[in-house]
Amino acid sequence: MEPKRYAPTPGNGAVRRMLLVDDEEAIRMPVGLYFRDLGWSVVGAAEPEEAEALVEHEHFDLVILDLALTRFGREGLEVLGTVRAMSPWVPVIVMSAHISPEVEEEARRLGADAVLRKPQPLAEVAQLIDRLTGRPA
Repeated sequence: MEPKRYAPTPGNGAVRRMLLVDDEEAIRMPVGLYFRDLGWSVVGAAEPEEAEALVEHEHFDLVILDLALTRFGREGLEVLGTVRAMSPWVPVIVMSAHISPEVEEEARRLGADAVLRKPQPLAEVAQLIDRLTGRPA
């Protein structure tokens, strides 16, 4: 299945590429559209294998990653490891509704630049992205 791509709105300046990994379309769609409107080209992935293949074969300037990509899983940590192995310089924001202190510690140990609990106001996520990338949206 071809990953869902949200092209940036024309005229928003330089295009930056974001990989948005979340198993819920109800999250990927509005988040993708929000960041597209801020000038990002957003590629959505629902499954860990899809996300890892994208990281292996494409360039991204940022990754937003859900931890639970199956009903009770923590596959996002495996994807985080792949991102760090393939693109250690790319900022990664981990977001999940269920983050224990132990999981947050493990995500940071694996190289997450930020760990956020869902839901988060997208404007605050955009400010964090600005700080991590050094460029305003």
